[in-house]
Amino acid sequence: MKGRKERVIKMIKVLFIAPYPAMAVLIDECKTDAEDLDVTVKTGNLGSAVPLAKRAEQDGFDVIISRGGTAKLIEEVTNLPVIDIHVSGYDMLRVLTLANEFPGKKAIVGFSNITLGAETITDILEFPIEVFTVERAEEVGPLIKDLKDQGFSVIMGDVVTVHNADRYGMEGILIQSGREAIFDAFQRTRTIYSFYQKKQTEIELMKAMLDTAASDFVVIDSDGGIVYEQWKTISSSLIDLTELPEDGSLNSQGVITTGNEMYKVKPSVLTNGGRKHYLYSFSKLEQSMDESLIKVEHVSQLPLIIQESEQMRNCISSIGANIKRCKWALIGERGTGKGLIARYIHYMKHGGNGLFAVVEARDFLKNSEADKDIKTIYLQCIDALDASEQQRLHRVADHYCSLGIDVIFSVQVENEGVFDSNVARIYLPPLRNRSCDIRALAAYLIADSNQRFGTSPIKIKEEALDLLEKYHWPGNVAELKAVLHDAVAAEKGYVLGTEMIGPMLELKITSELSIPDDFLQGTLEDIEKKIILAVMEQEDGNQTRVANRLNINRSTLWRKLKN
Repeated sequence: MKGRKERVIKMIKVLFIAPYPAMAVLIDECKTDAEDLDVTVKTGNLGSAVPLAKRAEQDGFDVIISRGGTAKLIEEVTNLPVIDIHVSGYDMLRVLTLANEFPGKKAIVGFSNITLGAETITDILEFPIEVFTVERAEEVGPLIKDLKDQGFSVIMGDVVTVHNADRYGMEGILIQSGREAIFDAFQRTRTIYSFYQKKQTEIELMKAMLDTAASDFVVIDSDGGIVYEQWKTISSSLIDLTELPEDGSLNSQGVITTGNEMYKVKPSVLTNGGRKHYLYSFSKLEQSMDESLIKVEHVSQLPLIIQESEQMRNCISSIGANIKRCKWALIGERGTGKGLIARYIHYMKHGGNGLFAVVEARDFLKNSEADKDIKTIYLQCIDALDASEQQRLHRVADHYCSLGIDVIFSVQVENEGVFDSNVARIYLPPLRNRSCDIRALAAYLIADSNQRFGTSPIKIKEEALDLLEKYHWPGNVAELKAVLHDAVAAEKGYVLGTEMIGPMLELKITSELSIPDDFLQGTLEDIEKKIILAVMEQEDGNQTRVANRLNINRSTLWRKLKN
């Protein structure tokens, strides 16, 4: 009929590796009945079949068929599906019936594809034939030699079994596969090839989807091996893949810097066949700010907040009550953990999605745009801005909020008129007002140091805890962290006691109370300048941090230093 398209049958290219010549002859006879299979027959057993299998894919074959140990060996060197010819019940029955007429002790030696069926038939028919299963071809020779020493005279099995039987002067009978086994292999070839093609189509589709979603990425398996990688806009030589964790966790390493460029790294966990794989996609960080002025990271898990005290519970409760807000002000003394709370807010709102950026307020005002993956901007040193800069800061913050980006301000003191009613105010208590948190904080900090740096102490004595709880902690949690870090680094035992903690706290108290004899000499202006210079030394000359501590703006600080 005109216009009717004839169906084109896809021929499956099959490489049939026969382990013995007689099978090759039988395959040539059988393949004439398989019109949809383009069968090429080669003879090769075990190691001699490996080169044939290695070339099969590049020679355009779709499937390989072989038998027993040869099929197992081939599977290790090719990506093509391998069909293992079964030894049918007819094949086994023919050989066992024939061998049963032979005098002497008889045995079957072979891989499980032969021995499993043989054992069943010998039991049912009560043939006096013993069955021995091997895992590797190297086991056959020593086993047959041992059987000869035990008085066996007839050995049945695969090609390697027969060769070894001949080698030791024994009667070797080859268990051959008949027509039904070959036709069964052809049928399984059709089924497996159809399934294989479907999976290959799915893989190609997934690759195309990945290509659209991310132009530069790498997939790593649970053993750390690279499964698949693609680099289109980034040179793979710029990325050190050994730095990527093998469990998909980035631990705040969401941005990497190579040369003059910053790249975002987005992790994903893929599960396939019960195994986990980890996809890391890379893209350039698009932002106009000087990269030395901004820190961008991926907050991979909800930060742990110690909240045994009522003050900290109120703080966290306030965050929950304001979670839909876009602008936040974290108000608290230096060292109270405002950065940790900012990351807590970010994760509560966005989970593991989106990036977290840290930048000083004045540098933020110079910025014109932010990367589309940044979901939270944490602004430091607000106190150092003058009134006009603070007003402009709020206008810029409102612009980012309109883009769906949260803006979090960090301030030590809440000055009147700085924040409007649209800002969620979160008050962080000083450590001296939450002393009941010190025990849990100390346990966490000691455990963290042990895991990260391999320090020895794993516990703190009660009397040492009492000292920590009685100290007034002007530097708050940051100071507690520094003291415990120094203590666990110095302690070589497993327990921190007063003999380590006591002298450290006494030294801090003495240092706080001591004022140099000449410090208060001179005019008020002279004393003020000495204070500024002392703070400058503590802050390593960073004028922004100095202005922040002294609660003055940088222009005032600059003027006082100049005078």
